[in-house]
Amino acid sequence: MSLKLKNTEKYLKKYTETLLNRLVYETSRIDRTRTYKSGTITGSITATGKLEQSFEINHNKKKNTFDLLGNSYGEAVDEGTTSSNPPVRKLINWLISKNKTLKDSKNNTIDMSDFKKVRRVAFAIQKSLKLQGIQKTGFISKTIKDEFIKLNTIYNPIIKDIELDLDNILLRAGYKKTGKETYLIEKQINK
Repeated sequence: MSLKLKNTEKYLKKYTETLLNRLVYETSRIDRTRTYKSGTITGSITATGKLEQSFEINHNKKKNTFDLLGNSYGEAVDEGTTSSNPPVRKLINWLISKNKTLKDSKNNTIDMSDFKKVRRVAFAIQKSLKLQGIQKTGFISKTIKDEFIKLNTIYNPIIKDIELDLDNILLRAGYKKTGKETYLIEKQINK
């Protein structure tokens, strides 16, 4: 006999789905501002959409857990790094997908179809990331902190589950049912 937690499970599923939706929103939010030595950028964290597309819920029915999963680099974007070494190929793809216009250090516009110039910029970014790392965004930590407060109401579905399964709980605790709503526990006194 096990405790039936249908309401608690429903609550946790909804909570995890809300958390996932908030993370997708925070990743793609276009009003996020980050300041670097080279200037200020206002725009989404994502370039290709792969990070927010990677978020998924894994429900382990055996353990009755809900895990929120996503690409591992999301954690580096959230917490920041002291050093990072992304492949130049990925930086080129990021530059092309993220930027409509790209300017060099002399404020000249770089033609995004000029692969050699875009590649040079990607190498410069890679070098900068090795030296300075990734700036912390806090988009995961803040979302979790904001949503964690909602877990304060988890007692409501737990109480409902206990009320619905009280007979089984009392029987498992050693009580014997003696009437429609009467339970008795026998104590053995050791002398």
